[in-house]
Amino acid sequence: MNKLALALGTFDGLHRGHLNVLNEAKAFAFDGFVPAMLMFDAHPQSILKGVAPPLLITKEDKEDFARQNGVLPVHISFEEIRNLSPEEFLRDILVGKYNVGAVVCGENFLFGKDGGGNSKILCELCEKYGVIYKMAQSIQYKGEMISATRIREALANGDIKNANEMLGRKFSYDFLVVEGNKIGKKILGFPTINQHFPAGFINLKHGVYASQSTVDGKIYPSVTNFGCHPTIGGDKVLSETCILGFEGDLYYQKIKVELIDFIRSEKKFTSKDELKAQIDADTKSAIEIFNSLV
Repeated sequence: MNKLALALGTFDGLHRGHLNVLNEAKAFAFDGFVPAMLMFDAHPQSILKGVAPPLLITKEDKEDFARQNGVLPVHISFEEIRNLSPEEFLRDILVGKYNVGAVVCGENFLFGKDGGGNSKILCELCEKYGVIYKMAQSIQYKGEMISATRIREALANGDIKNANEMLGRKFSYDFLVVEGNKIGKKILGFPTINQHFPAGFINLKHGVYASQSTVDGKIYPSVTNFGCHPTIGGDKVLSETCILGFEGDLYYQKIKVELIDFIRSEKKFTSKDELKAQIDADTKSAIEIFNSLV
């Protein structure tokens, strides 16, 4: 069995910095290694601190991304390894259990009990146990290292363009389409798909976004409202997307929505006619933004 070239990290955003680590692991395929990515069953902070940072990508989408890009997901229980020393983790788990022959990490990677191991210690242990060590260069954006924290902050502020630049892709989600109150279609004339964000997923800035949606492999321009719709008395936060140029029933399907840019903040209108006029303007803006990228 070929040895693994394992990318180490939490990969909690799959941003450009993470992709650089994965690409370095993939490069070992030329030497006969199987490129692989560490995937903990839970974010380490959820176990160490009782709460994890909001998700930027689901575990399912992360695993799909890895497999589609020729990287083998390696699932490890964080609870089982949290009290291992750095040496025990490398020797017993990575080498002994998973046949790892090469590792790749970022410069800020910590491992072992209480985060006692860093990239320098990892390099020394790799030399001791005959494992090839590679540190991936960090990726800078606007003078600072790209991080999941910076991306979360950007999304919380509606700064989709900078978030997407740091991600190296459009921020997206593909949650199940559920039935709503059909106000968009019956009253406003704008049928929408409703998608609830699961617990633990990032809470975006409430407002209207230019987006694109994929249905049966075809990409459509769309406009997405994320929030609770104060004009019509909503109280539940959800994503509502009007897919422009598409007609059909998408209930109980997973539809991918990608955010392109932030159009405006959520607000309460004095009447449904005022709301409808604003939706018309938002739709026009969304189409212009989408067309500017084509």
